[in-house]
Amino acid sequence: MDNEILIRDALPEELDAIEALVKTAYLEFRPNFTEKIWQAWMDNVSQTVRASAGLLIVAAVDGVIYGAVKFYADASQAAMGHWPPGSAAIRVLAVLPAARGRGYGVLLTRECLGRARDLKIPAIYLFTGEFMLAARHIYEKLGFQRAPEFDPHPGPIAYRLDLHAE
Repeated sequence: MDNEILIRDALPEELDAIEALVKTAYLEFRPNFTEKIWQAWMDNVSQTVRASAGLLIVAAVDGVIYGAVKFYADASQAAMGHWPPGSAAIRVLAVLPAARGRGYGVLLTRECLGRARDLKIPAIYLFTGEFMLAARHIYEKLGFQRAPEFDPHPGPIAYRLDLHAE
């Protein structure tokens, strides 16, 4: 890629585009769900992207957004999971399908880890689907470990990264 990737906070006027990006990125998983569960997931994506809690971060090149993630310095605000007090969380990491393999997901996740470290947060948590192989690869590559004690049943699987141990 010739042009510089800019990792930055999302602007309020970008919410529609970011919501569409996340939903487009997740579309490949639709066959895994009933219509009712799929619609509930997409409604949750909309709520997560638009909620005032947390910080929406994007990866952009020349003003075009290719990826996004929501970072919560206070994991209790993530509205998903019962994480330990004082921890951070990540939600809705997504990269446009046509832009995958260029490092956007890794850069966005690293940005969240850097922000958590800057705030002296000891651990960061997230949920992902067992079927979300690319996301799981990113998380595991960056040192996240499975945290099955936080898995809802049925539902997504939990990951944790201890930041103070690094």
